[in-house]
Amino acid sequence: MERIPLIGSLPALSMTGVILILMLLLAACGGESTSFSPTIDPTSTAVATQFPPPSTTGSSTPIPGSTLPPTADPASPLRLELLAPDDGAGVEVDAVRVMGKTRIDAAVGVNGTPVEISADGSFQHDLVLENGPNLVEVIATTLSGQTATQEAAVFFISTAAGLPFTLLYPPDSLTVSEPEILVVGSTSPDAVVGVDGTPVDINGLGIFSTTVTLEEGGNFIEVLATDIDENVRFQTVAVFYLP
Repeated sequence: MERIPLIGSLPALSMTGVILILMLLLAACGGESTSFSPTIDPTSTAVATQFPPPSTTGSSTPIPGSTLPPTADPASPLRLELLAPDDGAGVEVDAVRVMGKTRIDAAVGVNGTPVEISADGSFQHDLVLENGPNLVEVIATTLSGQTATQEAAVFFISTAAGLPFTLLYPPDSLTVSEPEILVVGSTSPDAVVGVDGTPVDINGLGIFSTTVTLEEGGNFIEVLATDIDENVRFQTVAVFYLP
């Protein structure tokens, strides 16, 4: 279809007529600008869907490549429990395993050496002893400035027996609420150790450890060490599991 120019369709209009029509159009618009400026209603459902309000609680999504801090209440009191060694304990081997538990957001040092904390707040560190009395000092600190300290005196005295042996943990007649317990001791590095008849590895310092599953009620745990000269040392402790 052929397009007909608008001006060409009004050949009878004079210049004066055109001017008059333009004046009438301006008067109808009141002389105001006709530029479009939309108004957005913030309560509109459509607007809320397209432009959701910014979050004020922060992102709960882990940032790739980062490590989230451990969950702990920084306002709660800092507790530090020293499980082993006992204060005043005598040992026959020149090494001891320091074990304890604290809050998971704390930093722990044993005699000035930083120690890694497990996800449950437990920690352990093997410490070489000098002959005679030794002071074991464990310090836990938090970013908020809380500090907790535990100390234990340990006496290393060489044994006259042919095979050194010390059971560090658990103590006799201990009551626990968990179905498993850690058994830790020390002997000669070239000895053979069994816990309830099961062989246990020994490290270069002569320290051994294993986990024993408990039955509800009373449990007897027997630890036995022997060497190539047929020296035998053993100890039995009772542990009560009350869930």
